[in-house]
Amino acid sequence: MASKEVKVARTGELRNGEMKQVKAGDTELLLVRQDGHFYALAAHCTHYGAPLAEGSLHGNKVVCPWHHACFDVSTGKHLNAPGCNDLPKFSVRLDGDDIYVQVPEPAPEHAVPPMSVADEGDGRVFVVLGGGAAGAYAVESMRAEGFQGRIVLVTAEDELPYDRPNCSKDFLQDNAPDEWMPLRDKAFYDRIDVELKLGSKATSVDVARKTVSLEGGEDIAYDSILICTGGKPRHLDIPGHDLKGVHYLRSLEDSRQLRDAGKSAKKVVIIGASFIGMECAFSLRELDCEVTVVTPDSLPFAKKFGEEIGKLITDTHKENGTTFKLETKPKEIKGENGKVTSVVLENGETLEADLVVGGIGVQPNTDMVKGLTLEKDGGIKTDVYAYAGRDVYAAGDIAYFPFPNGQSRIEHWQVACQMGRVAGQNMAGRRVPYKNVPFFWTAQHGLSLHYTGHADEFDEVVISGSVTDKEFLAFYIKENEVRAVMELGRTGDLAAIHHLMHERRMPEPSLIKKGVEWKQMVSSL
Repeated sequence: MASKEVKVARTGELRNGEMKQVKAGDTELLLVRQDGHFYALAAHCTHYGAPLAEGSLHGNKVVCPWHHACFDVSTGKHLNAPGCNDLPKFSVRLDGDDIYVQVPEPAPEHAVPPMSVADEGDGRVFVVLGGGAAGAYAVESMRAEGFQGRIVLVTAEDELPYDRPNCSKDFLQDNAPDEWMPLRDKAFYDRIDVELKLGSKATSVDVARKTVSLEGGEDIAYDSILICTGGKPRHLDIPGHDLKGVHYLRSLEDSRQLRDAGKSAKKVVIIGASFIGMECAFSLRELDCEVTVVTPDSLPFAKKFGEEIGKLITDTHKENGTTFKLETKPKEIKGENGKVTSVVLENGETLEADLVVGGIGVQPNTDMVKGLTLEKDGGIKTDVYAYAGRDVYAAGDIAYFPFPNGQSRIEHWQVACQMGRVAGQNMAGRRVPYKNVPFFWTAQHGLSLHYTGHADEFDEVVISGSVTDKEFLAFYIKENEVRAVMELGRTGDLAAIHHLMHERRMPEPSLIKKGVEWKQMVSSL
């Protein structure tokens, strides 16, 4: 491959511990100065292409500003989900104060980590039950760790592992084609010898016999299994719940069906102001549907994010045409000829509807698991290595994992990605503890909100910045500890916070309450 050496900067342009985006001809690079060395890497995150220079640098780790993927700047190695690939790293040469970078033509943007393939001499069988984020990251990490046995990925869906968060966003809005959605193509799984059983529903996981039974009668004996079957939507339990036109959103196929229905629907009722419910409200408004949200809450998201932010989100939806029916629940869904026509509320009001979306949460999809003690809600308790006992690992939405403030089950895409990766590494023979700081994002009518940490409840919310101006950090404090932080318009700051939370070096709440500027707080640590 041809390459060229290009001068990209002078040494005085970067202090130690700084990074910037530079250009080598038409190629954008991330230039980093750390511990007396200069590093040059591809400039954009391997997840959604965020400019890494706008993120946060901590030692040799750069945190992506958008969705908090993490990379080692000295090697380009991908350390923390999301994103799957490494960053290409380029040779740097100093000539006096001039910095030169050797850039191939064309310059690669991503680098797939080296992975092993199956070896007939290795008779072990690992089953990954579930084709979501956790399953996808698990099979890759098994091969990256050198596992050469048989890997079987079983999923009830007919899809390759895909970008599930997009199902309620661009894909539902008809702004993302089908080919955008898979995380990897079929050729990739063939190349690393992962046996895909798509459209294969597991009827039983017999932990005592170490077998998985599939619809159709096939049994797969395993040496070790990762259960990462995710959540299943809670269904409405009211008359009319089974009428045509009642939808739930969990899978890519659900999103296709809802998108197609939304294109012809006129009046939509969303039942539940959950993340899925509100993102569906946003996306269906983008399809020009008339949308009404029904919720028992007096203010959506107030319990989760506080009154100010709950009001910001709700008012933004209202400004974009969504109607809310607060402090009430649906009593009945009515229809004609088997199809939805209206929703009757407990307060006596009737809403016309030709489409109803249930967004009242999910529950662990673990009904098929036999011989393993489950939590009350069906979740599976694991240790810090994602191990649940008896050669069973669990990851993603079903897993209760050790957390600083107690065992937790967190339904976030990024959590599932990284927990699946850790589970796969440990199944392959490593002892890697899961120490991820949870992170999620939601997009609703131009509000791109990012949240790191975890706070089921909080004593107070301290706002740095202005919610009205849509530029703020919101600190969620419980028992004199910052448990979580949300941002709007402050992505770089939240990337830094994510890392400080990981190292348990967050500033004291007293500093935050005093209104000390965030950068000043960080510099004092």
